[in-house]
Amino acid sequence: MTDALPPHDGEDRPLAGEYVLGVLDAHERAEAQARIAAEPAFARAVEWWEGRLAHLAERIPPIEPPAAVWPRIANLIGAATQKPSTWNNVRLWQGASAGALALAAASIVALVVTPRPAPPPAVAPAKPPPAVAEVALITDPATKQPALVATLDHAAGKLILTPVSMKMPAGREAELWIIPEGQKAISLGIVPSDAPKAIALPAGLTGAGTYTALLAITDEPPGGAPTGVATGQVRAAGKFVAQTE
Repeated sequence: MTDALPPHDGEDRPLAGEYVLGVLDAHERAEAQARIAAEPAFARAVEWWEGRLAHLAERIPPIEPPAAVWPRIANLIGAATQKPSTWNNVRLWQGASAGALALAAASIVALVVTPRPAPPPAVAPAKPPPAVAEVALITDPATKQPALVATLDHAAGKLILTPVSMKMPAGREAELWIIPEGQKAISLGIVPSDAPKAIALPAGLTGAGTYTALLAITDEPPGGAPTGVATGQVRAAGKFVAQTE
């Protein structure tokens, strides 16, 4: 761990800290998750805050909550697999108290050098803007570990694919498929295993199809399935999940 400032300057630095603390609303958190997948500098800032704040919780003696608390939290956040980190540790959250959150929040204020500017006064009520991006985990069906993060950017009309851990057999490549509900699989091309890739938003991931189409990865020969039909084993699959307030 280092005491140096996080590697992302300006207004985004405290935003990364607020994301780690979990104080953003659903819309802001979705935007932050999309940026983590698409912007390496912002992702590094989030990792810095995780490392900087994790030791604060270790100083708090564990407190045993009522037995019904954790099942209720698990039902609220769902069972989506996330990248392992200190902030996903069940024992840490079970042992954290209101004092731990206050201590972490105070450290944000003390560590951020550049204060966030005050928001301009509202001149008229307006509807909140729609979410411009959504994130889905494409996971290994056997281990449930994430292989790929798919970020749906409606504003840009792009599907951003960020590999997490995709291991293909020797001589095989990862090919991404979209399977609209009730239709045959359509290839979206080869997915690199070491760098993000952005493609045009597939027609099957618009409107209601956003939450009904399946994304899947198979291992294929170099260059992809020769006949346009998957020939290899399904290595990962998943869907976008509608967010509820």
